[in-house]
Amino acid sequence: MEAFRKKGFPMDSSRSEFLQQTLLFQATEPSTSEEENVLSDITQEPLSEELPIAEAPSCWTVSDLTVYLADLIASDGILGRSLTVQGELSNVSVSSRGHCYFTLKDDKAAVKGVLWASLMQRIPFKLEDGMAVFLSGQLEIYAPNGTYSIVGQKIEPIGVGSLQLAFQQLKARLETEGFFLEEYKKPIPAFPKKIGIVTAKTGAVIHDMLRVIRRKNPSVDVLLFPVKVQGEGAAQEIAHAIEALNRPEYGLDVLIVARGGGSFEDLFCFSEEPVVKAVFHSRTPIVTGIGHEPDYSLADAASDYSASTPTAAAEYVVPDVEALRLDLQLREQGLIEAIAHIFLRLEQQFDGICTELIQGQQERLHRLEQALGMNQERLLGVIEQYLLTQDQGLAKAIAELNAYNPLDTLSRGYALVSKPDGTLAKSAADLHPGDQIQLQFQDGQRPCEVKAS
Repeated sequence: MEAFRKKGFPMDSSRSEFLQQTLLFQATEPSTSEEENVLSDITQEPLSEELPIAEAPSCWTVSDLTVYLADLIASDGILGRSLTVQGELSNVSVSSRGHCYFTLKDDKAAVKGVLWASLMQRIPFKLEDGMAVFLSGQLEIYAPNGTYSIVGQKIEPIGVGSLQLAFQQLKARLETEGFFLEEYKKPIPAFPKKIGIVTAKTGAVIHDMLRVIRRKNPSVDVLLFPVKVQGEGAAQEIAHAIEALNRPEYGLDVLIVARGGGSFEDLFCFSEEPVVKAVFHSRTPIVTGIGHEPDYSLADAASDYSASTPTAAAEYVVPDVEALRLDLQLREQGLIEAIAHIFLRLEQQFDGICTELIQGQQERLHRLEQALGMNQERLLGVIEQYLLTQDQGLAKAIAELNAYNPLDTLSRGYALVSKPDGTLAKSAADLHPGDQIQLQFQDGQRPCEVKAS
């Protein structure tokens, strides 16, 4: 009892009776260290001993009353412990310092509540008006305004786990913002030369993936960025790894973000906002292989391709060199056969075209030959007619020329006299004694000399 008297609290018989009942209650309930100290003072006195009664002051100060009530609550075997209260949130607000203030209510009453920033940083889901929750915390009186409130130590949504609720809330918000739309998915390169892997550096996952990659294409370069894949701080490490591997100096063609199977809680870090945003904003295409077939994370939804397992992701990203070689051989053989078939078909088409062309030319030549023969006959007829006409004209011209031919006159005994200068003498006066002249007869010429005039 000295613990209360030292604080100056009045102690009456009802208070003594209440404390004795509290001792009986705490015989079956664990107590905090502070309560154990208080109760150890009380248990040193026999329960049957009459407790001294402190007189209440004639007039209380507000501070004294508030302090008394606060200590009364703190020392209560029920109210002084951590309480779990069920209710509906309303008037939820978060201060600039990160503290969350709200009202927890049901259909008949309400109580104030507060969650300090240090706790809010660890709550994965968003507190919203109308949300039904279980709030665990300490009941305290806030002296400045004389109200009592529950200082939360833990809060859980009713009907769904806190991580599941956080998953649903973040999924709905990111869907609205377009983080999962197909139009933003980047194509995965068909023949990557350098691959980055974000996963734990130990365990079966990385070994299985490397085994698959080496088997399918030993020439591929692999860069491992080891990270935590579950627990506190894992999401930040994964997001940092994705952002770091996007730097140009790494020259990666594709990234694989992977983790083996586990519970929803184990895989939750891949559904936290920093990881989802890092996956979405990655300039390098990302393939996820998180968990096993039924498992699903928001990183899967934001990635460019989601594989069912880590090994399936490696299988998808890396082409099989031997399979490609065999495929190329088959394609080469098929191409050769196709080309041979095309050449055969073209040869047949060429032969057919040549045959048609030869036949056509022969028919054309035959038609031209026939036309040429007909034209030749017509031309010969025209030539003959022309020659006949020319012969007739020539005969007429000859007859006309013969009519004026002096040789015909000479045949009748006449002769032509040429002067010394070779011109014809037309009269006797043209000749003079001694002139050497020529006489032209029908059958030849004779020189003569003029003797007298």
